[in-house]
Amino acid sequence: MKNGGKKTQEIPIVKKMSKYVWMPLIWWSILAAVLPYIFSLCRIPIAWRLGLLFFVINCAIAYHLGCLIVRLKLNYGWILLMPILFCLAILPHFALYNLMFGLIYLIIEVFGLMNKNIYR
Repeated sequence: MKNGGKKTQEIPIVKKMSKYVWMPLIWWSILAAVLPYIFSLCRIPIAWRLGLLFFVINCAIAYHLGCLIVRLKLNYGWILLMPILFCLAILPHFALYNLMFGLIYLIIEVFGLMNKNIYR
């Protein structure tokens, strides 16, 4: 597994793109958009896909992205990246009610932006 990560970082385009401070946001957002298709290929039932992937994993990614935006001192416009990519990825193959998760991820990213100031 460690060798795969090193080999991936040696790819010229990945090496060039990884210089930018905002690239972790791109990679996490792409992962959140691709995971539903990976879960479908693995024939994971819809209930598990909704519960585990959409609620747990993607919500954790959304919170992490909110925290990253604050830590890297990026523009707050980056908050829209993951929900938009997710909705565009879900649109062709999955049910339309899954689009509401884009809004849920946006709200959770805002919680990540607020970090530890949620109750103030």
